Amino acid sequence: MIEKKGWVLNLALFLIIILVILVGIYFLYLNIPGKPENLNPVIVDVPELKNQTFDDVIQFFPNMKFNHNSISYKIDPVCSGVKRSRMIMAFNDLESKIGLISFKEVVNEGDIEVSCSEEQKESIEKNYFIAGEGGAKEVIQTGRYNIIANGTVLLYKENGRKDCDWSNVELHELVHVFGFGHSTNPDSLMYPYLEDCNQELDESIINELRRLYSQENLVDLYFDDVNVIKKGKYLDFNLTIKNSGSINSESSEFSVLEEGKVVEDFDLEKINYGAGIIIEIKNLRLRSRNPDEIRFIIDRKDLIKEIDEENNVALVSFDD
Repeated sequence: MIEKKGWVLNLALFLIIILVILVGIYFLYLNIPGKPENLNPVIVDVPELKNQTFDDVIQFFPNMKFNHNSISYKIDPVCSGVKRSRMIMAFNDLESKIGLISFKEVVNEGDIEVSCSEEQKESIEKNYFIAGEGGAKEVIQTGRYNIIANGTVLLYKENGRKDCDWSNVELHELVHVFGFGHSTNPDSLMYPYLEDCNQELDESIINELRRLYSQENLVDLYFDDVNVIKKGKYLDFNLTIKNSGSINSESSEFSVLEEGKVVEDFDLEKINYGAGIIIEIKNLRLRSRNPDEIRFIIDRKDLIKEIDEENNVALVSFDD
């Protein structure tokens, strides 16, 4: 009887040891890194910008605008009283035509610099892009907009231009600053030769400026590129997040979700418009070894108001 009881105890102990070994093996299977598997997340691309034509006048870049509606300007002190007054008249004229923008004169650097100096003319033409005698000195391409960082108007008399009792020359150059080129229509103010005081600013340009400056300036964060390697229960990934909006983003976060549940939230630093950041994470531990779905989300808590909320997700699905 004692021998039988001892045999039973030994068998039970043996079975317990086997069970512990099996549990240990299963635990190791779940947690040790597996063979690297390259995943291909599906991301939403930013819409491709196409240049637009307004009658026969085209913007140098599509969706070209300042990222604010109150635009400052500085007039060179060497400008004569006549040039100064005509330039201010042009600002007032464009402001009244558009209705959504305003201009204010500043003492220091302005969004638009009005120059009357030959030295400044040579410096500007040497170092910056200027269309005719007016244009954008610097344009920041965001992918959704082309933001005018600053512009210049050069006030010089040229052959083929006629001064009228209104600011035709100055308004022509100012419209160049806002991104519009020349027209082939002799009745247009944007015709290369200002030889008729009856030339008028195209209504299509006015309407396009109204469209651009009626849009709220917002952030638009999106995944530009996501590379993911899964090693069993662990993820290695690097991703690029960009801002295609018209203003800088504030600090936010992006998250990794597994089957709808948050694995981890990561802080996301400020991103300037037209810029981006690269983030690399190693050995992020998932909840399971074989999830059905992994999702990367920018601003999961919707703390940032964006132009497009649909391009904040990169999805990895294992349904296939």
